[in-house]
Amino acid sequence: MKRRAVMSSLAVASLLPGIARAQTPGRVYRIGTVITVPMSDPTTATVLDELKNNGFILGKNLTVDPRGVSLRPDQMMEAARQIAEAKVDLILTGGPAATKAAQAATSTIPILTIADDLVGDGLVDSLANRRGNTTGMSILSADLDGKRQELLIELLPTAKKMAMLWDGTNTKAALLQARAKESGVDMLVLPISKPDDIEPALKKAKADGATAINILGGSIQFAMRQKIFDTATALGLATMYQWPEGVREGALAAYGPSLEQMFRQRGRQALKLLRGARPSDMPIEQPTTIKLVLNLKLAAQLGITVPPTLLQRADEVIE
Repeated sequence: MKRRAVMSSLAVASLLPGIARAQTPGRVYRIGTVITVPMSDPTTATVLDELKNNGFILGKNLTVDPRGVSLRPDQMMEAARQIAEAKVDLILTGGPAATKAAQAATSTIPILTIADDLVGDGLVDSLANRRGNTTGMSILSADLDGKRQELLIELLPTAKKMAMLWDGTNTKAALLQARAKESGVDMLVLPISKPDDIEPALKKAKADGATAINILGGSIQFAMRQKIFDTATALGLATMYQWPEGVREGALAAYGPSLEQMFRQRGRQALKLLRGARPSDMPIEQPTTIKLVLNLKLAAQLGITVPPTLLQRADEVIE
């Protein structure tokens, strides 16, 4: 009877190859990355902390290939190729360029990404995600960027000129411009393709009469968020950002899902993949909670009076 039970269990396991399994004792698991941020960035640390809480400990049974961090877009293809050749167990990516570089490098190693719109960017076929070696989270930026613009216009009701910081990945930039015009606001587009473009772009916005910046979702904007906040504030420009935590880092306002919660979720996805789950068995996940956060201290510094109706709707206010 014992033998029959064992054979039955093995048969079930063979029919369900996508079910996650516990990590193998004594094995060292290897993660590769194709990301624009350094290992010290809180987002990477959050993923690693979630893995640590579940038995994958950096320096013991887990290593991270150092070649794929703090990358510029032009470095991603080569980094992805090297990491794929190293036959890591999992590749973490962020944004369309990094994910496409990883997909070009391997069709077998699981790729876990986080991007503005996984389906719209062509990274997966659908949210159901029934094929391929890529899964991850789609953070709805293409839709939320429009809502952030509406909130920014509501925050500055007398402003006639604003700008959006755009890295070319958001296909709705022209639509956002048109919608702003309907509200009586001339929305400038500030294209950036590398970190060195940020300061000149913001200075141009100020020189052209813009009073605020809608920071569209994108990997460059995310990696360089502190520089964007600091430069914009020094120029007297209000900033709207995609992650609520950004308000504590220097943005005036933010509307979107929690960065901490999303990257905890990303860590749990990584856990499943390291334990043997197949990417094609993991549907694309999306945020379920959106928050509006305002920085009244910075508003006062910039000479901005936040409308009472907006204050009433805020989930968090920093004073």
